[in-house]
Amino acid sequence: MKAVFESADILYFNTIRHYWNELAQIESAAPSMVRVHNAHCDFAPWGHFHKPFVNIFGILSHLIRKVLLGGEWRAKNRLFRKIDYFMFPNQAITDYVLKNKWLPASRVLPPVLPFGFLGTKHQTLTKSDEEVRIAITGKVTNAKKDFDLVFSALKACLTQLKKPVRLVLLGKAADKQAQSILAKFKSLEGQMFSLDYSESYVPAEVFEEKVKSIDFLLAPIQVDTHFRKYHEVYGKSKASGIDVDVLLYRKPSLVVSGYQMKGALNGVVEYFEPTQASLSQMLVRWVNDGIYEQLAGNFDTLQGYQRDEIADNFYQLCQDLMSSRPRS
Repeated sequence: MKAVFESADILYFNTIRHYWNELAQIESAAPSMVRVHNAHCDFAPWGHFHKPFVNIFGILSHLIRKVLLGGEWRAKNRLFRKIDYFMFPNQAITDYVLKNKWLPASRVLPPVLPFGFLGTKHQTLTKSDEEVRIAITGKVTNAKKDFDLVFSALKACLTQLKKPVRLVLLGKAADKQAQSILAKFKSLEGQMFSLDYSESYVPAEVFEEKVKSIDFLLAPIQVDTHFRKYHEVYGKSKASGIDVDVLLYRKPSLVVSGYQMKGALNGVVEYFEPTQASLSQMLVRWVNDGIYEQLAGNFDTLQGYQRDEIADNFYQLCQDLMSSRPRS
């Protein structure tokens, strides 16, 4: 790849993993940028081990094999010193990195390539006006989403709803934990609640058809997560797929308050605290008052996420980088 890199006008790495040494040896005069997906892992690993007391032996093994003997941190730092600029998936993560001063502002680019883009407007599939459909995307497990919170909130508010609710789980629900989650939701089934789920992988075409028929998304994200041996926080050091789902399928969303979306996306989402009372209150409001219908109209005026606009912004950024001298 040496000749390819040497002939490039700009080097843009959407993801770098495992090839730190090889890439650090590449000689190129072109401006370079890297999009970082896990800020804690890449910029502050010492202070962000995932559950260090519980995972002490795994972390020690990782430090010996990958860091001390493998030289992963040294190679990564060597490469990052050569990289001119860094980009992050959204403004919230960009601001978080700058606030912690892990990079000088002069080396941080605006997130002109956001984590998702606005999908094509489509006709919502015909469904009964007497039913409100809510979807949660992703594998059915409490590791990533707080399904227990959703269950307790629904249980508390079903008698207050003016329309029946159908909960659509758009992810595989197969293991023992998923079966336990399904059993809880099934206990609510009746005149005011029904459940739609799959115990096998949901193919893309099935996912697309089901998501067209829903009214809004629900994102009970467990904001504390991890990447390899490092603790990450959705909405601060790492982006969630909810950005993509909201934009691509043009669906308003109720999002847990720990995951704040900045800028234009705030016009198509509302937030709930991670408590039964807060989520119940928001569900009643969205279902009974049709808040999702009001927010859906904001997609037509959403700025910064149309594909052509994203392409133009990235092109202009590249032009600006090529016309300026790289960092010495």
